[in-house]
Amino acid sequence: MKNIAFDAPIANQPLDKFDRAILRIVQVNNLLTHSEIGERIGLSASSVRRRLQSMRKQGVIKRDVSIVAPQESSVTLIVSLSFGDESIALYESFNRQMEKLSEVKQSYHVAGTEDYVLVVQGPSLAWYEDWSQKVFMSNEKIRRYDTKVVWSCQKFTTDVEI
Repeated sequence: MKNIAFDAPIANQPLDKFDRAILRIVQVNNLLTHSEIGERIGLSASSVRRRLQSMRKQGVIKRDVSIVAPQESSVTLIVSLSFGDESIALYESFNRQMEKLSEVKQSYHVAGTEDYVLVVQGPSLAWYEDWSQKVFMSNEKIRRYDTKVVWSCQKFTTDVEI
């Protein structure tokens, strides 16, 4: 008979204390071995492996990535924009366009006076002036866009509270 607390989570079941502990650890360092994670939380390496595999399959863990520091010669911009009209088709079209642009690092559909907030990264402000004219000013549906230049990053995390 298996001990439920040590088995991988079942699809659509809430995360238990071991799953949450594993997630807190891998959000900070996902290069730790299953054994190292298990030692920290009191599980076997095979149980940690099964739980991670299950959480990936369920979509609890979306991706395993390495976060690369931006080059000092690049510029990061935070852009808020609003449309003149609103429709599902317009938003879907804009989402597809932003998905294709590698310069757009993050895109958020938001509530409030703006419709979207984007994080854009490129080589220079001169580049951004050209790029924004091609992407934003050529789009008749965009009523207004505002850009903030990031001087320095004071905090950056991808951790999610578990």
